[in-house]
Amino acid sequence: MQMIHNGFRSLSLLYDLGFDRVIVPLVIVAGLALASILATEASVLRLPADYFMN
Repeated sequence: MQMIHNGFRSLSLLYDLGFDRVIVPLVIVAGLALASILATEASVLRLPADYFMN
């Protein structure tokens, strides 16, 4: 029960400090990570060299 109470207190503290100050950097980092993953996957998807030679 004490752990739940401490967890609630820490979430309350984050909210009091400014939830937007915490969530905005996390969303930016998540977006950059997703973009890097997609860019890496897109670079792997290459067409064969003779694709247009047929």
